[in-house]
Amino acid sequence: MTTTYGHNKESRPVDKRNARFLDKVSGFLYTAEISGTDFTPKSCIGGFTKLTGYPVSSFMKDNFYGDVIVDPQDAKPLHKFRNSSKASTVPRNFTYHIISRSGRKLSVTEQVLSIKKSGPIKLIGGVVTLSEKQSQSPLNGMLEKEKLRFQEMEKLNKHLLEVNQLKDEFLANTSHELRTPLNSIIGFLTLITEGYYEGDEELRLFTRNALDSSYHLLDVINDLLDISKIESGRMQLQIEKVYVDEIMEEIYSLFKVQADQKNLTLECVTLESPLFAAADVRKLKQILINLVGNAIKFTDKGGIVVSVEAAGPYLRFSVKDTGIGIPREKQDKLFQKFMQVDGTATRKYGGSGLGLVISKHLVEMMGGEIVMESKGTGLGTTVSFTIPKWTKEDT
Repeated sequence: MTTTYGHNKESRPVDKRNARFLDKVSGFLYTAEISGTDFTPKSCIGGFTKLTGYPVSSFMKDNFYGDVIVDPQDAKPLHKFRNSSKASTVPRNFTYHIISRSGRKLSVTEQVLSIKKSGPIKLIGGVVTLSEKQSQSPLNGMLEKEKLRFQEMEKLNKHLLEVNQLKDEFLANTSHELRTPLNSIIGFLTLITEGYYEGDEELRLFTRNALDSSYHLLDVINDLLDISKIESGRMQLQIEKVYVDEIMEEIYSLFKVQADQKNLTLECVTLESPLFAAADVRKLKQILINLVGNAIKFTDKGGIVVSVEAAGPYLRFSVKDTGIGIPREKQDKLFQKFMQVDGTATRKYGGSGLGLVISKHLVEMMGGEIVMESKGTGLGTTVSFTIPKWTKEDT
């Protein structure tokens, strides 16, 4: 049974194709402050849990990584390396051993880049090891493995520099995103309190504009709070039985007016009914709101189709638009923190650049995966993600 919310009956649902999910990185990135003998972690992204078996929150505890995960023989040399990197203006590498939660001993290479500003010196670091896929390569000799490791480090070095640049752009963009609605709120409230309006209709217009700007400001602040909770391991989920038809109907009702204002078609299609997901209902809505909101924002003609279907033990949600599309060289970076297709503060489209990152983390926390596909600029975008089905065992 197919349930469709929307008036365009001729639109076809998203093609039923197997999604090509992103590979997990064989390592992780971190930021930390270092002062004297103190090493204070500030953030951790990437494949920390996959590599070590410990939750990301473990890394955020002072000295946990060095005291528990790093091989005791390498703990002091690692600290000495990090300390000596404070004065370095170029990335530095150090190879050592860690012991995963399962007891497996792994050789890893850490690269750090120092950022000198007022207060404690900040390090941006990355830890990588050969992935299981690489280690199964027929090139099993030491030389070949070191070559692969060197290639990993080259990629990491480039990525560290990009993260540093994107961080600066993100701070400038966020400042812009916070000031713009705040200035708008102040402006309209000033007009109202000083009586610079003619009649009730203009008063309602000023009040509505101030309220809309307030909601936009709240969205930006919520994104910042969410990414902070995710990175510190404090984000909590409440998994329950979720009736998907109700979610799709809510999403349609929420975005129908926005779509109409841009003369876009909007469909929410449930390809089978009933479907039940094992999910945190609020976080599932947040993911769909992020993705559908992006689709409408970046689409000027055509429309958006939101669909959900069964895919083995999972439900696959897809948001397909006919919008501006994404250049191929940017597609693998859009789930990275701070990353946007256009990173300048004067870009045409607003936003904090955290919506996709937050969505990716929430999907993975609920046991699914997310992938983005676009044939290029001007050719639209499809974002698909999976969420586990609700089963009797979940009761």
